[in-house]
Amino acid sequence: MPAAENEVDPALSSAIVDAVDANVDRLVSLTQSLIACRSDSQSLHNPEFEGEAERCQDIVAAWLEELDFTVERWQQPPRYPVVAACLASSGDGPSLAMNGHIDVVPAGDRNSWRHDPWTGDIADGKLWGRGAADMKGGVACALMAAWALREARVQLAGDLWLHVDADEEVVGQTLRELLKRMPSVDAALVAEPTDLAVLPVEGGLVHVRIEVTGRESHAGNRYRSIHAGGHGAAAGMNAIEKAMRIAQALQELERQWANLRHHPLLPPGFNSIMPGMIAGGPGGGEDGQLRTISNPGTSPDYCSLEYNIWYLPGESLEEIQREIEGYVADVCRLDPWLRDHPPRFTWKLRDIYFPPAETPIEHPFVNAISQGMTSANLPVRIEAFQAASELAWYSERGIPGVIFGPGRIAQAHGPDEYVEVDQLVTACKVMALTAATWCGVR
Repeated sequence: MPAAENEVDPALSSAIVDAVDANVDRLVSLTQSLIACRSDSQSLHNPEFEGEAERCQDIVAAWLEELDFTVERWQQPPRYPVVAACLASSGDGPSLAMNGHIDVVPAGDRNSWRHDPWTGDIADGKLWGRGAADMKGGVACALMAAWALREARVQLAGDLWLHVDADEEVVGQTLRELLKRMPSVDAALVAEPTDLAVLPVEGGLVHVRIEVTGRESHAGNRYRSIHAGGHGAAAGMNAIEKAMRIAQALQELERQWANLRHHPLLPPGFNSIMPGMIAGGPGGGEDGQLRTISNPGTSPDYCSLEYNIWYLPGESLEEIQREIEGYVADVCRLDPWLRDHPPRFTWKLRDIYFPPAETPIEHPFVNAISQGMTSANLPVRIEAFQAASELAWYSERGIPGVIFGPGRIAQAHGPDEYVEVDQLVTACKVMALTAATWCGVR
């Protein structure tokens, strides 16, 4: 792994900062043009998405082509346009990828917005619109950082890449496929909103479904199945109640995780096992759905529990699977019905899975972005991302990186999303300075 020990000449740092300051209007206009594309990837059967996402990527590609990047584009099945672009260097410095996504979540009820979600209005020092924080603002900063480097006549010693996809909000496959298809890089900067903090750590995330079967019986038979001297399973077995036994056990395991396992940058108890969905009733079910809708007059023979599980850097999904399934199996051994009818587990439910990421805070790339922040007169804050990002896929391939960008996660996914213009400007400066520091200057 190349090590970045470069310190950018103060005069060159000043030239980069001045280039950004001289092009604030251009940065704002670029962000507005990206926001104007209604690239909502989550709405089912959204007829606008493909055309609008392509239009957004046209803007990205055109900007990079003007800066002499070599641009590759393709359509990731079933409908997600991709841009992978490289500004090749003739030097031997480390390479850097700046990553972002141009898809957004639905805007929701227009009446809940003070500003049109698709125009990028400027008011109160903020740029408003869907994707302003998450994360078209960050994409615009990365694009403008490349522009500022050219304006400051910086020639990087290492390759600079832009990886821009359009399916992050639907946990798509694009970046994973891109990293298999394109040359590897030595570091990655994921431009998600971090309130201008450096986030080299994020937890692992996985969704799991646990399905429990019971035996149907008329509700009038309940007394026969639960009281001493009754007929037990022959008179019905309530799948919901059996599932609740498992849910209670996993709540106890969650407490153990919180008390015994920690990470210094994540809040205590972040590693959690949250039940998020439940479906149960008579008539059976599959894939977390009931086959029939009946009434509580019949003992339910099906119950499904769906969980959101956060785990810590340094832990693997395989370890988490073994621990949870083993814990549930221990509970089932004490229950005659569950012992003979063990629950079914479905991991990576709906493809929701992100491995944890951790770049040591003393890593040269963390030092490089810290130098960039100092040169931009920004205090260095090192924290952890309390959500999932595409840093996970770089980490999975052994590529160190950080999450850094303008805006706050609190502004994302709700009405009146915004990013402060000052944060756009500062983030752009830091990205350009980081590229010069990490890649080196010829």
